[in-house]
Amino acid sequence: MLHRPSDSESTLLRQLFLAAGVGIAIAELDGRYVDANPVYLRMVGLNHDELMATDFLALTHPDDRDENRRLTEELRAGERESFVMEKRYLNRDGDEVWCRATVALIRGPDGAAEHFVATTEDITERRHAEERLAHSESLRRVAGGLAGVGGWSIDAGTREVVWTEELYQILGADRSTALPLEDGWSLYQAGDRERLQEAIERCLVTGEAFDLDVEMDTLDGERIWARIVADAERGHQGTVTRVMGAFQDITAAKASQAEVAELARRLETTFESMTDAVFIVDHRWRFTYLNTRAEQLLLRPRHELIGRDVWAEFPEAVGSLLYTAYHDAVATGEPQTVEDYYEPLSTWFEVNAYPGPDGLAVYFRDVTERHEQEQALRRREEELARQAALLDAASDAIGVWDLHHRVTYWNASASRLYGFAAAEAVGADVRELLSVDPEPFGAAMEDLLRYGEWSGEAAHRAHDGARILVESRWTLVRDADGEPEAVLAVSTDITERKRLEEQYLRAQRMESLGTLAGGIAHDLNNMLSPILLATELLREAETDAARARMLDTVHDSARRGADLVTQVLSFARGVDGQRQPLAAGELIDDIARIVRETFPRQIALHLDVADELPVVIGDSTQLHQVLLNLVVNARDALPGGGTIGIAAYTADLDAHYVAQNPHADPGPHLVIEVQDDGFGMPPEVVERIFEPFFTTKPHGTGTGLGLSTASAIVRSHRGFLQVYSDPAGGTIIRVYLPTGTRAEASRSVADEAVGAHPHGAGELVLVVDDEAAVREITRQTLETYGYRVLEASDGAEAVSVFARNLGEVDVVVTDMMMPIMDGPATIHTLRRLAPEVRIVAASGLNGNGRVTQAADAGVRHFLPKPYSAGRLLTTIRDVLDEGPSSA
Repeated sequence: MLHRPSDSESTLLRQLFLAAGVGIAIAELDGRYVDANPVYLRMVGLNHDELMATDFLALTHPDDRDENRRLTEELRAGERESFVMEKRYLNRDGDEVWCRATVALIRGPDGAAEHFVATTEDITERRHAEERLAHSESLRRVAGGLAGVGGWSIDAGTREVVWTEELYQILGADRSTALPLEDGWSLYQAGDRERLQEAIERCLVTGEAFDLDVEMDTLDGERIWARIVADAERGHQGTVTRVMGAFQDITAAKASQAEVAELARRLETTFESMTDAVFIVDHRWRFTYLNTRAEQLLLRPRHELIGRDVWAEFPEAVGSLLYTAYHDAVATGEPQTVEDYYEPLSTWFEVNAYPGPDGLAVYFRDVTERHEQEQALRRREEELARQAALLDAASDAIGVWDLHHRVTYWNASASRLYGFAAAEAVGADVRELLSVDPEPFGAAMEDLLRYGEWSGEAAHRAHDGARILVESRWTLVRDADGEPEAVLAVSTDITERKRLEEQYLRAQRMESLGTLAGGIAHDLNNMLSPILLATELLREAETDAARARMLDTVHDSARRGADLVTQVLSFARGVDGQRQPLAAGELIDDIARIVRETFPRQIALHLDVADELPVVIGDSTQLHQVLLNLVVNARDALPGGGTIGIAAYTADLDAHYVAQNPHADPGPHLVIEVQDDGFGMPPEVVERIFEPFFTTKPHGTGTGLGLSTASAIVRSHRGFLQVYSDPAGGTIIRVYLPTGTRAEASRSVADEAVGAHPHGAGELVLVVDDEAAVREITRQTLETYGYRVLEASDGAEAVSVFARNLGEVDVVVTDMMMPIMDGPATIHTLRRLAPEVRIVAASGLNGNGRVTQAADAGVRHFLPKPYSAGRLLTTIRDVLDEGPSSA
């Protein structure tokens, strides 16, 4: 006869029911709920009344209802005493909650089934972790989520069986045991043997996967329950080549199911067979109850602990997280949850403490295996992160997009090249992201799908709109079935290389144009000379006023043609005028007079001419023409008025400077600078302004020969021009003319070689410039003079390099105009990392907005580009001698 619990026992059982750490629910045989504990209610997201108004199938996920209904009907029909299934509930918000449910029957005194009882454990986090692990380790999809199991495989051709080390251990065999497939069937119980044979045969023939629970004997005679899962591995032709599977000893789980069936007869045995261990202490911390699982985990029988003080029996727990959680639960009246490692038992425990009127109910479980699994998962994720870091370290831009052109991977070099962070790029359509031309892109994709690879050059657009030329290699990525899945693209930036190639081709074109223009000018001069001479002679003898005016018109037209020819000759091969010592100040004064007398009144002129300028050897008329061309161009850039600045000073060009400017010679130079604050020029225009016949002026208002002629004249004087322009900040054109002899220049270089400039003492300098040639020659100069150097090609890279060497960088020398992150933004970011960092700003436009922003950020030292080695070394020494910045 079934024992009917006393009132005190009923109270205790009810307390355990309500305070259980797992969900418990009781339902009628038709599925309607009659009771549930708080954990179950929280799991399904309903209150008690809401739950009582529904049934368990209504809360079950639609995909799991048929299986749940089938198992319940078998249970109700007496075909089984209990069942265990992993299923999904839908909570109030429609979210999926995964749980492991053990369901059994509660029978009355007469043995008739009365109710269902279900104990449930929320395994949502575990399922999510398993899914993440399965995603990271797709090659182990068969055994995904089953940690610590044995593995096996069967060759489809030879029927050879292979076991992993774990499986040998589970089956009580040593590595020398060789068990053929046919002999292995004897280990399985009748019925299970046939089911397993049929499942393996189907998998070998058709590739059908299976998941079976079977009963068997190990080789050392132990009877166990095993879960066996398997899937087929296919060859290139789609035929099954191997069956691979996992083997898990689930004997303990089966035993737990049997205990749950026993629980159905009496509620108190539910707690005895729970996965969780349970103990109760009174207000004096004395044990009043322990279930069997608690005995097992604590390694102490209950008769030794009942009535004894928990802290006296387990003194190592005093002061631990467990101690704090238990006392907080009692003090606040609120449940407490904690995980802690208990050293004496070498076990991780997950503990839930529930305060009650009679003391404290504690539910705990051994989660050591879960911790180990989590650690293994973290290690795997770290390994994947390291692999991703290797791709990020590659100098080439690497991206992956699927066959719908959606980006799925974007490495750090791609972010640096294109300016799109990975978060922006992933998920975007690569065609829209990089503004690709759809026709060649489509043709490349067709070739890729046909041949499996493609390579070629392509034009892309960066985040800031800059045009980037890349050399790309595409590879078609296929899935496990050999079907096209994605595109792996590795791209190398060839923009600079193409620019140099274009410059070379442009130089060849200009040389050809020069030769052609020289020939044309020569012929025109031969034709114009007689006309000019004849019209002058005829004009002297002409007495008719009308005919005289006609001769004047012919003469003036011929003279303008001759002036144009003179410009063409200057461009073609320079002009061999009379060279003599010139006072540059007088030349500038004459140009200033023309500007003041002829230019619009809304244009102001600012002069900054140094005292005692050196004498230069040159042709006064030609140099006058150069300066006049420059101020006229400055005027045309100021249609609404503004300021033109003319400055003159001396500069001693050293080897460092000459390395940055191929047309420069070392030695002393006179520098004449013409600056305007009008609309500047974009880089693509600056590259072409010295080409003959190139002009941005409206048709009929410019010949396109002014600057090309000026360049030819200056170069014929062994000088050169430098242009700095910003579309938002105006233009500066500097004319460099040598003032010393070649012997003096040689002595200047020799002086520099012996080390006339200040030296460093091992200080670390970070050089930031998007021009590789500038970075290289600056690095060489600094290292020659005793400094250590770090380099960065843009502001973003500079911040990264500085952060990695935080506290070690003594000075930062940064350009003001760079892609991705310009100079002012870089300075502000570095200041946030290290407010005391010393910074030198370099710019070709001393008065532009970026230099002003740098000054506002506390930068006190500036280098005008191109700068000499002496200027660079002196500035850095001045900065170091000042000490840390106070900005």
